Amino acid sequence: MQRHILYGSLMSDNVKDLISQVIIAARQRGLTQGELAARAGMTAVGLSKAKHRGDIRASTLATLAAQLDLQLALVPRRGAEKSIEAIKSGTFFRISATPSDAER
Repeated sequence: MQRHILYGSLMSDNVKDLISQVIIAARQRGLTQGELAARAGMTAVGLSKAKHRGDIRASTLATLAAQLDLQLALVPRRGAEKSIEAIKSGTFFRISATPSDAER
């Protein structure tokens, strides 16, 4: 049971970091947390609660990221420490590439 509680806490902290990363990216683009939430179809209170709880659906996180031209990215499995560092350093998200004329 103790192992499950520790894992849950670690996941919650990682999710909090991801949500914070999206909010920071919004601020860098001149958007408030409330404006980001509205663009993603949620309330500012809902986003705030998700951030403080460390709990959000992957689809909602992807929608928030998409409002900033970011996308969630899966990376090759690596050690937990490296994954956590990627989240904290801001490299978990990738900036979406604009399709070239050839791809359109």
